Amino acid sequence: MILLVDVGGTYTRLTLVKKPYNKFLKFKKYKSKSFSHLYKIIEKYFEEIDINQKLEIAFFAVAGPIIREKAYLTNLNWVISIKDLKKKFKFKKVILVNDLYALSASIFILKNKDLLKIKEGKKIKKEPKAFVAPGTGLGEAILIKENPLVILPTEGGHTYFSPLNEEEINYLKFLEKKKEELSWEKVLSGKALSYWYEYYFDEALEPEEISELAKNNHSKALKVIQKYFELLGRKVSQLALYSLPLGGIYISGGVSQGLKEFFQRQEFKNKLLEGYFSNIKMKTLLQNFSIFLILHPNPTLLGALAILRTQLK
Repeated sequence: MILLVDVGGTYTRLTLVKKPYNKFLKFKKYKSKSFSHLYKIIEKYFEEIDINQKLEIAFFAVAGPIIREKAYLTNLNWVISIKDLKKKFKFKKVILVNDLYALSASIFILKNKDLLKIKEGKKIKKEPKAFVAPGTGLGEAILIKENPLVILPTEGGHTYFSPLNEEEINYLKFLEKKKEELSWEKVLSGKALSYWYEYYFDEALEPEEISELAKNNHSKALKVIQKYFELLGRKVSQLALYSLPLGGIYISGGVSQGLKEFFQRQEFKNKLLEGYFSNIKMKTLLQNFSIFLILHPNPTLLGALAILRTQLK
């Protein structure tokens, strides 16, 4: 038995796998902010599944950068250490990676039914592939090579956002008043949905409420979702320009999962493509790249499984 953990800003997902590592066992999901630390979540999980065998290997995919065997979770203010995990839970081997690193590896297991094609590109090469995931934060990664596996996790979500019009300049002023980072993450994420709604309508709603209202054709919520799709297109375009992803661009993350039905509606797809092609000078280049939405509910755990298989061969 091996423990796989996806630690996100909103939810932490845990599951067990065993040979031949082809399905998740005892899967559970917890609200991250309901706990003081990841270690408390692991303790709770072990209590609830009542496991009676020792786990020697654990794999953690976490929403934050990893430096010298420590992970810094940007939106939770947690520090996770390989040394502490081994000491506290008696694991013999701990694998610790960025969550977008793991998510990128899911491409080796995802099936055609797990992908929704948003835009056709030219099939020139298999790599690189680019990944973007708006959720609690905004994750990005680039899969540079499949064999041997080379993935570049990034913190690109924290780069500063460049407004293109007066509306967006005023939105940044709105963020400034809230003493928020003027980054892409605060423009394109779950928290950003709430901020855009408040900016437009002077009313605070949770992102899940906005999504549900939009599904019921609420005009104010639809305006926010349209803005989200335009900004997502621009972020995908930016990612494409600095990674040249001839293997395709893949969108994931909790926000995109919650809005997946809108990706199949032409008006929203048009908004995304409008944002994607907003740099007219680069249109010919941008036409080369395919864009997909990942439909699978747990691609980060799936990617952890893919990486695990290669490490245990």
